[in-house]
Amino acid sequence: MALINFFANPDSYTPGYYPTILDAAAAIASPFLVQQKKQTFPGVNVSGKQVAYNGTLFNVSTNYINPSPDYYIHVPDAFSNVWPRVDYFPNAAYDPTTNTFIANIDCVGYGSRVLIATGNDNPTENAFCLFQSQVNPDAAHFSAPGWVPTAFEFAVALPVLRPGRWSYVCGSVYAPGIQKQESDKIYNGVAKGGFSQAQAGDIVCMAYEDAESNGHFMVLTEAPQPVSLSLFQNLDSKVTNAYRISVYDSTASGTSLHFNDSRSGDGDTDSGVGYGELYFFTNSNDQPIGFIFGPWKGGMEAAHYLYDPSVVQTSNLEVMAITLGRFQ
Repeated sequence: MALINFFANPDSYTPGYYPTILDAAAAIASPFLVQQKKQTFPGVNVSGKQVAYNGTLFNVSTNYINPSPDYYIHVPDAFSNVWPRVDYFPNAAYDPTTNTFIANIDCVGYGSRVLIATGNDNPTENAFCLFQSQVNPDAAHFSAPGWVPTAFEFAVALPVLRPGRWSYVCGSVYAPGIQKQESDKIYNGVAKGGFSQAQAGDIVCMAYEDAESNGHFMVLTEAPQPVSLSLFQNLDSKVTNAYRISVYDSTASGTSLHFNDSRSGDGDTDSGVGYGELYFFTNSNDQPIGFIFGPWKGGMEAAHYLYDPSVVQTSNLEVMAITLGRFQ
């Protein structure tokens, strides 16, 4: 994966296509990672929300927002074949009139922007279009072409993908809870082990019920790294393995930030597109069953686990699915 200095050729930022999910995720995050001082290039100088390069001053701003007028832009011509809704393209783009790189999007806005830019403008070779076409419509809903899906839709769709270039890597689901949302479907997603075999570029998705957020979407920057269970307290008895994962995503500020988060103290909203690290927990079958999103009061927040109706809930998230997928 070659990092791209978009400040040397800013007009290449918006229309670009990339061969892999990882390449697309890194490229779309790159201007913001530079402003956050997570990534650097020779000759680039950062001052607050501005980046200077070769005599040109660029504005760089990213904020986590839910769908609203600022969330969308006109579809760039390069993406018109794979994103048919003219004025509803997720807003991660370069504006040459103001020399501004901007990303006003939530996690699935970023995820959709990444998938749209993977492959090319042929729907039969585009990662986003292929994901849509592989979701079994008898098992789960997924957004129509040109609409940004929800994180819930991504997470519950991975276990019910039909054969194709996308595959279900691993995951856990609380099928009865998902079935309530898919009342006119027959949801048949099942758990699958193999979290330790995840790779850079895999997508990580969570589905929540009865929470302010309906889930989360991330892209792995590298394979999961095993860590000692001794780092944690009061883990569920089902937890057998712990891993640290590093991701690109768009997330909100405060308690939504991850560990070693590039957005922390970025001089603006501390939210939007960036880099962070989380902890994931798996059972004896190496199925992901829980996670810790980030720090809390100088330590770390309590773990969130896949919903189990027989256990008293200690988390504010009712987690319906934790799933990983891969595009090849």
